[in-house]
Amino acid sequence: MSEITLRNSSHSTLDVATPSFVFSSSRYTAVTECAAVLTPSLRQLLSWLVTVLSVRAWILVMAAKDISPSQWASVNNATALRHLPPIVHNASMVIQLGGEMGNQLSMISVGLALRRQARYLGIHAQIVLRHQDHSKWMRAREATQTCFIKTKSMDFEAANTEEFSQISKAQTDWLGKNNTFLFIDNESTNEDMDQSLKYWKEVLDRQDRPSVVLKNASMVSVPHLFVNRYIKNEQLDLHFDDIRDFFRFDHERCCKLRASAEEIVLHMRLFLTEMPRRGRLLGFEELSPMKVANELFHNTNRGENITILSRFSDHNVKPYKDALD
Repeated sequence: MSEITLRNSSHSTLDVATPSFVFSSSRYTAVTECAAVLTPSLRQLLSWLVTVLSVRAWILVMAAKDISPSQWASVNNATALRHLPPIVHNASMVIQLGGEMGNQLSMISVGLALRRQARYLGIHAQIVLRHQDHSKWMRAREATQTCFIKTKSMDFEAANTEEFSQISKAQTDWLGKNNTFLFIDNESTNEDMDQSLKYWKEVLDRQDRPSVVLKNASMVSVPHLFVNRYIKNEQLDLHFDDIRDFFRFDHERCCKLRASAEEIVLHMRLFLTEMPRRGRLLGFEELSPMKVANELFHNTNRGENITILSRFSDHNVKPYKDALD
């Protein structure tokens, strides 16, 4: 029999997947160094490949005015970075946050990605956070700022002010229906986001921007970009290094319990326990207890220590414990 332990988790941790290949001059060097131990024909092939990729980067740099911000982001090498346009505008990007810690991380990640893409248009974007109305955002903020060092100085209430409401109204009055181009959500495609960034640059260049008289100073500019979106895989791949660098994990403060070297930890998210109706509508599905035991843990040896971690009470995970027993 395996030894099964149940634990309750008060907050989640971030598990970042391995990034896809990113265009990078430093990796050309690594490829060239590896070629030294290969046969002459393979060395010639690798040399040709490096040349082709370098030419592709040069062409994209030379055609910078005609490519989209997302295409710029895919050219993540020293050549492209040396040809960044000067910063012409400092502007605000308002990030609407969800209530759970994972949602907050995902939405901030979108802001990091879009901030980098805006930089290729000469915009230095300042991320301004806006929390949701439900009070659970406070517990999630505490967990986020405890676990991720660079979030400690972020103000999660910066855009939850009367001043922001006035600024938002002034922007809508100024731009009218075109204000929707400065709104990015989960339905926005890559092309939509590129168009939003380009339109943002256009209106930042305009001389008729409204001045808003406020009682208190505001961190939000007119025009600002409003983002209410979760990170998608393609965007995560493009900006993986920046996002991973930002979310540096504070192991000393965040880890309440550490698994032993011999311990296998199974984290049960249990979406359908949290939201049984909405979860089914969204198509959420979890492995059954028997599939967890017979497929996920089919290589587990008898007597190994398995810890089941969940934010919910024991009766929700008991079927999995019984199956693993």
